[in-house]
Amino acid sequence: MHEILLDIRQRLLGKQYKNEEHVRLSLVARLVQALGWDIWNPTEVFTEFKATKKEDNTRVDMALFTHGFDATAIFIECKGVGNFAADLPAVERQLRDYNRDHTALFTIITDGRHWRFYFSFTSGEFKDKLFCKFDLQQDGLEEIAGYLETFLLRENIENHSARQKAEAYLMLGKKERAMQDVLPDAQKLVSLPPFPSLPEAMVQLLAAKVLIVTPAEAQAFLMGTALETIAEPIAAGIARRPNNKPTTAPPKSSALVEKPSKQPVAAATPVPGKAAVSSAHAAEPVPTPIGEPFALKQGTAHATAYLQADGSLRVTAGSVVAATAAASLSAGGLAARQKLADDGVLQLRDGQLVFAVDWLFSSANRAAEVVVARSVNGQLAWKHASGKQVRDFTSRPE
Repeated sequence: MHEILLDIRQRLLGKQYKNEEHVRLSLVARLVQALGWDIWNPTEVFTEFKATKKEDNTRVDMALFTHGFDATAIFIECKGVGNFAADLPAVERQLRDYNRDHTALFTIITDGRHWRFYFSFTSGEFKDKLFCKFDLQQDGLEEIAGYLETFLLRENIENHSARQKAEAYLMLGKKERAMQDVLPDAQKLVSLPPFPSLPEAMVQLLAAKVLIVTPAEAQAFLMGTALETIAEPIAAGIARRPNNKPTTAPPKSSALVEKPSKQPVAAATPVPGKAAVSSAHAAEPVPTPIGEPFALKQGTAHATAYLQADGSLRVTAGSVVAATAAASLSAGGLAARQKLADDGVLQLRDGQLVFAVDWLFSSANRAAEVVVARSVNGQLAWKHASGKQVRDFTSRPE
């Protein structure tokens, strides 16, 4: 699967998919076949399926059936690359109409690059049925493989594990939206007796709304970590087949998580007067920072850092990072934030998420991702007092 996804990504970047039919035949059908569907069997992979018998305009580009037309179905609507983002509500109404007579388990819209999965059997507005989305051109390939194999592998459709996962994801989405709604009130509660922690305040407020959220889920949300990672992760290539063997190898931590500097003296030091980080990160006092100073201020995040001679960036203790991750944050960025939180480098203090110690990142890009919790170009985001950017210093001739 990884090799297929890599080839598709390269073709997307090369703009080889010129129209909707290219997306359906050369991209979607290729993935569907790799996921165990017989694309040469028209009773299993039905193109131009008439979803509503009385309306000729409700033809699904590709419908997948497990055991005949009365069994579980997956509807896939294909668009030309970049051709549905501009009017997503209209496309979602189109997908809703496909399910009038024959309700599919999942209804999918894709332009080859962007994929959105909807769980048709849940109630509410169609837009609220969305439980999974990814960008095939930008997101991690192992993460994408995990999603595709979990929700579109034929045997996972047949054994109902795909449905169970989708239902779990929808509940996680509901919890995340609810936590976002109560966050401002929770931030006020932490300053009032009995002075609960921010996760405790969120759990309390949500319980009043008859929604059970655990302290671990609230903490994960505040750290910008996808909630499924505290239960049974399926993203980042750890989706499982029925035999419980990984379908793709779990990502190696070295590929996703920033490591401390080989010189621990510059990597992490406990902040005086605050709770120390784990002993693995305790070190001698950090010397006066060496290198050009930079600052990054976006939203609630504001951090200072020093650019090192090798291009690495040392973010200083006390720098404030965004508490909630945006959907655009990469899997690597999420993993890095979680690792730093687990190690005590990132800590919640007075309702803010801060660096408890200086931390050395191998690149300005990863440092910026961790700080602002979304996709960002670190070469441009970090600002020097002179108004210059990181790239102005790293691109200078020897």
